[in-house]
Amino acid sequence: MSAGRPSAGHGRGSRDSGSQQARGSRPTRNTVPRRESAPAARTDRPARSDRPARSDRPARTDRPARTDRPARTDRPARGERPASGSKPGAKRAPQRGHGSAGGARVVASPRPARKVKSVRGRRVKRSRGVKANLPRRGNIALAVLLTLLAGVFAKLVWVQGVQGNAWAAAGDQIRDRTVTLTAQRGLITDADGTPMAFTIEGARLAVRPKLFQDKAQRDAVAAVIWSQLQGSTAAEGISQAKIRKDLDQTGKKYLYVADNLMPAQAEAVLAKVRPLLLDKKYKLSVKQQNQALNAVVTESQQMRQYPNAGIADPLIGSTGWDGHGLAGIESHFDALLGGKDGSRTEQYYPGGAAIPGTVSQQNPARDGSSIQLSIDADLQYTGQQLLAKAVADSGAKGGTMVVMQADTGLVPVMASYRPGEDPKKTGNLAVSTPVEPGSVAKVVTMAAALDKKLITPDTVFTVPDKIEMGGITVGDAWGHVPVDMTATGILGKSSNVGTLMIAEKLGPQVWYDQIRKLGIGSKTGIQLNGESAGILSDPSQWSGATFANVPIGQGVAMTVLQLASMYQAIANDGVRVQPSIVKSTTTDGVTTPAQPGKKTRAMSATAAAQLRTMLTATVQRGSMAYGGTAPKAAIAGYQVAGKTGTAQQIDPKTNGYSQSLYTTTFAGMLPADNPKYVIAIALDRPGGDREGGDSAAPLFHDFGSYLMNAANVPPSAKMAPLRKLYPNLGG
Repeated sequence: MSAGRPSAGHGRGSRDSGSQQARGSRPTRNTVPRRESAPAARTDRPARSDRPARSDRPARTDRPARTDRPARTDRPARGERPASGSKPGAKRAPQRGHGSAGGARVVASPRPARKVKSVRGRRVKRSRGVKANLPRRGNIALAVLLTLLAGVFAKLVWVQGVQGNAWAAAGDQIRDRTVTLTAQRGLITDADGTPMAFTIEGARLAVRPKLFQDKAQRDAVAAVIWSQLQGSTAAEGISQAKIRKDLDQTGKKYLYVADNLMPAQAEAVLAKVRPLLLDKKYKLSVKQQNQALNAVVTESQQMRQYPNAGIADPLIGSTGWDGHGLAGIESHFDALLGGKDGSRTEQYYPGGAAIPGTVSQQNPARDGSSIQLSIDADLQYTGQQLLAKAVADSGAKGGTMVVMQADTGLVPVMASYRPGEDPKKTGNLAVSTPVEPGSVAKVVTMAAALDKKLITPDTVFTVPDKIEMGGITVGDAWGHVPVDMTATGILGKSSNVGTLMIAEKLGPQVWYDQIRKLGIGSKTGIQLNGESAGILSDPSQWSGATFANVPIGQGVAMTVLQLASMYQAIANDGVRVQPSIVKSTTTDGVTTPAQPGKKTRAMSATAAAQLRTMLTATVQRGSMAYGGTAPKAAIAGYQVAGKTGTAQQIDPKTNGYSQSLYTTTFAGMLPADNPKYVIAIALDRPGGDREGGDSAAPLFHDFGSYLMNAANVPPSAKMAPLRKLYPNLGG
């Protein structure tokens, strides 16, 4: 070993045999002979003489020896070191010429290689699959595609060729159909909001006569329908015979046989009818059964309900099967109550079912407005009951009564009654049927004379019991010698002769103008259909005898509503207000008060006040000098002003005035000192004592007393002063 390099185990030894042996003498791990039969080392190779021996090389003296490096005891033997450029973990092949002295190679047993993850990732050896036959696959796909196209083509030929007509017919039946969206009809209430008419959901019963199997089935179905309708409003106006006749009309496709069924009632009818339609004896197929069930069907229908049935029926009116008004308020305000129907356009299947999602246009319905009437249900009911009693007590054939508010013209009561007749069929006699009023119309003459200042309440006339006018003789209802009477006495005693004496001062035209101002001869304009304008001819058409009749209430006719309107003008200081039956309307939740009625000046306020005091004499009690014709109309605690009337009716046999048929009337106001209400009454042909003071006046008393209490009207501050009717007669 050269003296120039340390050999402390860190320097590399020389390549001579000594160095080789020195390296081989290092401790090794598990050194075993690699192969016992290894061939001997080659000795026949000539030695290289051109390279000096390691020991002959000059030693390096310029590199100091390192003494600070720690000895490495775990350094593997040279044979275990990996060769330069080899993969990590691979065994290094032993160098040639290195071995043991005996020629056998001794190598170090390698330590377990350190596992090092590959940066590139582990390679996976892929197995080589079967090579795909692409042309074959393409042929299969093409065959499948052609098969599908052939099936589609065959189906197309079948649908368009074989079934073309059937599908075309079915398509023609699928049409756009516009259906009506029915608006909800508005509510009718009384003055306090009590419902008088409202709408609920009901049903109509319809049949398809062609779908019945035979006559026996029609008979059985008709019997079942009739039995199910018994005792309900749906049975009104029909019979089993009528139903049977409808079912026999095989030429009709669709017929309605009953209206106004309750939903449960309609279902009960169908439940009873279905077993008859599907009777096994007819051996119907499934399709035929579905068709047979359409022989009897129901439709939705709006049903009008009248919870206070019997109260103001002619005034409220009614609706028809189509929901539109037929009479009364229902008819007059049909458009307002009915609202505006909407519509929906969509497609329908041939069977009648709507196709979902096909709505092309929709206009929503607008519900109808509600109407609040001026009618008071409680007062109306009481008025009807008392009117019926008065008709019965007097033996009359019927009666009518109208109550009106003195300042507004609103009507809280309008009643008519005829024994044994349906009020709905009789109609509203208060507006439709004019009557000759009789002496109750004498206020026209007095109003005109007072307004023209031709008389005062105390003007005295010498009145005979008869008077000649226009070629006829008119007398008082009682015989008497000529007697002095005040204008108040003439009115209080209801003298025909005295009234005609005052009318002569006016003349026909002035009298006519006055009655026209009081509304006679034209409709009042109240919100009711079928109103009569009364009967009043123009003076140019009068004969000489006409003016001998009209001032005393004969030869002129007016409705009871017109009569009430006349007295309303007197009660309202001479201003006539157009009568109204409506208090307010409500549309889309907004309530609008009714417009006040038109006002007309009929006379001066002074003339009206004078006339009211004159009318109080009618109800005075007393002797001949003081007693009026209607003391039975007096009401304790209240001043009453009014007038009686007894008018001859036309005898249909002679076409002249009858001596036995009369209309008795009474019209008045109370309290007379501060009028709140006007009441007008007419009774048709009462029996017995036919004077208005004995038949109509008691009804005024009965209802007037109830009205003052119900309306909380305070009593008069003082009683009306007694007026002497015959100034020259003693008390």
